Amino acid sequence: MPVKIKIIGAGISGLACAYYLKKYRSKAETAIYEAEEKIGGLCGSYAEKGFTFDYSGHLLHLSTRNGKTLARKLLGQNQTQIKRNAFVFFKDKKIEFPFQNNLFRLDKNDITFCVSEAIKAYGAKAAAKNSFKDWALALYGKGICGYFMFPYNSKLWKFPLEKLTSQWCGKFIPAYTLEDIIKGAYLKRNKRTGYNSTFYYPKSGGCGAICSALAQGLDNINLNSAVTAIDFKNKTFKAGGKNVKYDTLISTMPLPALGKALKGLPTDIKKAFKELKHNSLYVLNIAFKGKAPKGHWFYFPEDKYPFYRVGVQSSFSKNSAPKGCFSLYVEFSLKQNGKADLAELKKQTLSRLKELAFINDKTEIITEKWHHIRYGYPIYDGKYAKARAIILDYLAKQDIYLLGRYGAWEYSFMEKSLLDAAALAKTIAKVSK
Repeated sequence: MPVKIKIIGAGISGLACAYYLKKYRSKAETAIYEAEEKIGGLCGSYAEKGFTFDYSGHLLHLSTRNGKTLARKLLGQNQTQIKRNAFVFFKDKKIEFPFQNNLFRLDKNDITFCVSEAIKAYGAKAAAKNSFKDWALALYGKGICGYFMFPYNSKLWKFPLEKLTSQWCGKFIPAYTLEDIIKGAYLKRNKRTGYNSTFYYPKSGGCGAICSALAQGLDNINLNSAVTAIDFKNKTFKAGGKNVKYDTLISTMPLPALGKALKGLPTDIKKAFKELKHNSLYVLNIAFKGKAPKGHWFYFPEDKYPFYRVGVQSSFSKNSAPKGCFSLYVEFSLKQNGKADLAELKKQTLSRLKELAFINDKTEIITEKWHHIRYGYPIYDGKYAKARAIILDYLAKQDIYLLGRYGAWEYSFMEKSLLDAAALAKTIAKVSK
C-alpha cells in the first residue's frame, strides 16, 4: 500500500514539501490539511479595491543557487530583483539602513559618541556572551546600541534583551567591523550590506504567487480542515470532522499549537512545550490615494512611534496598487498573547504618518484591514534551544517532522523554508522506501 504522508498547513513550507515529495516520492499518498479557506498562510496575498496586499512584509532573499533556480522555475518572468532602499528614522533624521554603517547622517556629537564607544568596545576586546545585549555591546559599543540596537529590538521582541540570547542574530544582523563603522561615520559610501541588500518579488500576485505556483499540480489540498486531537501512538488525527490515518506527519503549524493538539505526551515533553515563548504582532494594511514615500521600508526605534516598522507594499511592484495610489503595511509588536486597542493604534499611526510626511490631512484612505498574528517571533531565551531540541528529537521518533518558520519554531526566511522543505522531502523519501 502507498505510504501515507500527511502535511499540516498549506503555507509556503507545507506546499513546498508536497511539491518536492511529488518529485522524490511520486507514489506516496500525500495530502495537505489547511485550517483556513485558502492556501498561503502568512505567505499568502489578497486583493482589495485594486490593491494586492501581503499579510506583512514578505520578500524573497535568495543567496543560494538552488534557491534562485527554484524561484525561476516557480515564477519564470513573474519576478524582479530589487535593490533595497530602507531607512531608520532617528531624532527626526532619515538614516540609510543599516544604521551602524551610516552614522554620517547623525549630528556631530552623536557621531563622536557612537564612534568613541565602538572604539572602546573594540579596545576592551570583550567576550560576546550569550545574551543579545552583551553580544551587541561587544560589537558596537554603547552609542550604536543605545540609539538603535537596544530600543529597536526591545520594541520588536517585547522581551528583556539581557534574557534574549544572540542565537537568532546570525544572518539577520551581520557583524560589522570597526573599520566599517568608522568609514560609515564620515563618508557616504552607498554600500548595501546585509542579507536583504537585494531581494526578489513577484511582478503580480504578491508574495502569494509563490504559493500558487507551488500548489500547481498538487491535487490533495484539504481546506477548512484544521488538524486537532493528534493521536501519535495510533498515527491518526482529526481534521474537518474526519479521522485521518498517516504513516509520516509533517507539521508547519506553530509549534506551541501543535503541542496542544498532541494527545498523550509524556511529562518531560509537555514541560518542554511550556518553555516555548513568543511575541504577538498586529499588522495594519492600509492604502491611500496619493504619492508614496520614497523607500521600501522604514525602522522606528523611538518610543514616540507605536509601530516598529512601516513598509511600502506598493513599492515592490507597480501592479500592487492602482495608478496614483500607494499602500503601506504597518507593524506592531505585543507581548505573548497581548491585546491592542486598534482604534487608538490607528489614530496614533495616522498622526505619526502625517508628521513623517508620508500622508497629509487631505490624503484619502481607500481601504484598510487589520491582521492579528498570534504567533509572531519565537523568543530565543535561555530555555529555547534545549526545549526545542528535546521536542524535535522526540517527535522525530514518532515519525512527526517539523518544518518552516513556525513549525520548526525559528526566526527564518522564505528561501530557507523552501530549501528545508526540499531537504526534508528527500530524507522522508529515502526513509519511507
